[in-house]
Amino acid sequence: MRLRTTAILATAAAAATSILLLAGCGGSASEASSSTATSTTAIRKLGSSQRGNQPACAPNCQGADLVGANLSYAYLPSTNLSGAELSGANLTGANLTGAFLSADLGGANLSGANLTGAELAGANLTGANLTRAKLTEAIL
Repeated sequence: MRLRTTAILATAAAAATSILLLAGCGGSASEASSSTATSTTAIRKLGSSQRGNQPACAPNCQGADLVGANLSYAYLPSTNLSGAELSGANLTGANLTGAFLSADLGGANLSGANLTGAELAGANLTGANLTRAKLTEAIL
């Protein structure tokens, strides 16, 4: 019975990864079949990290569509978010710095994003759009 349960859990994890990749980076939940799209919320919870909400595309989210994404308290050093669409995203308390390599947000659209308390020291923000972004207590 244990082997069967492990196989079922592994299959569920693989399905979760597929849906997260589809819904989190460049795709949409509507592109998934209706039976899997209805369980996207539950599956997203499986993909969450103890360090916060992680985008499914990490560490390479270059050009990803993360409009309105909840990335609060995400741990994202060394993540390539260059050219990503992050308008309206919640990055409250997110950590985008690293000891060796900080996140790359070059050319990213962060207009209207909430970066309250986010750690951005050392992150590449060259050409990033920060129009109306909330930077209260952000560490720059």
